[in-house]
This record gives sequence, C-alpha cells and structure tokens, in this order.
Amino acid sequence: MREKFVLWKALNELKMYGVKPFVWIYLKLKGVEIGPSARFYGMPKVLKFRGSRIKIGTCFENRNWWDSNPLGINHSTIICTWARGAKITIGRDVGISGGSLVAAKSITIGDGTLVGANTLIIDSDFHPLKSKNRRYAKRGVRSAPIKIGKNVFIGTNCTILKGAIIPDNAVIPAGETVRRKK
Repeated sequence: MREKFVLWKALNELKMYGVKPFVWIYLKLKGVEIGPSARFYGMPKVLKFRGSRIKIGTCFENRNWWDSNPLGINHSTIICTWARGAKITIGRDVGISGGSLVAAKSITIGDGTLVGANTLIIDSDFHPLKSKNRRYAKRGVRSAPIKIGKNVFIGTNCTILKGAIIPDNAVIPAGETVRRKK
C-alpha cells in the first residue's frame, strides 16, 4: 500500500534535514557517541557528567518538536548522565519522542525499541527517602540500573523507575509505571 502525501510529515522531513548538521555538531561537542543514519526532529537536550558515557546506535530516530509526533511532545528529549561512570546505551533502530532519560548508574535500551511520547526513564531517586535533610542530602540516594530489552514498545507518558528490567518484545501500556521487581 502506498503512503499518502501528508504535508506536516513532509515539512518535518525538510526541517529535520535542515537541523541535522547542527544536531550532529552539538552531540559531538557534548561527547556523545553516535552511529550513522540517526534522524533528529529538533535538538535534544544533552547533559553529560564528566567521566560518563552516552552511546546512541545506528538508525536512531528522535522527535523533539511538539508537532513532530501526532501525540504532541511536551518538551525536547533530555538525555542526562547524572554521575561519573554513568552510562546511557541506546541500541540500533530505536525511536524516542520527547521525554527524559536520566542515569546515575545505567540505562540500556535494546535494538528496535520504541519509547512513546513524553516517557520518563530514571534510574535514581535523586533524593534520600528519609525525611531528614532530604532536600540537600547527598548520601542515602538509591539508584539501580535499568535494562530495556529488544523490540519493546513503551506507550506514551510512561515512567520507568530504577532497577526496572523489561524483557524483549514486551509492551508497556500508555501511562504505566514500571518499578523494580522486589
């Protein structure tokens, strides 16, 4: 079946090619390792802690403009390593629309996975759970790696929390929160 011409899609493709060189330069300056054939619909926000690693596989597709996904994007994708030694590894042929990935330890996303619009993936609590001095304390913060398998489909507005392990081919419904198995 032949796909019908859609003006908004065509305009997004033209804009994507226009910003592509700027996105690549930005990512290289940030120290992001990136495979060929990546497509960025707008500029992601990258915050990389010294001594950490962000690696993006080939054929990555990232949508950051609010109108680049029919579900709407709340904000550009944020990819952040929060500590020395933290790693974010995004496999081959992965798609992410908006949302945030923040790793204090590690986040791994397997090949062929689709991450729905505005999904939050965080491997840390960022604050201690004990109430004493919670706002300013640096000790007692819990983190655990996140592993998302191959060919996973994560619906829009999901939250993936520290220690989550999502097996290959899983489907996470829209709005779900995935926690570590106890």
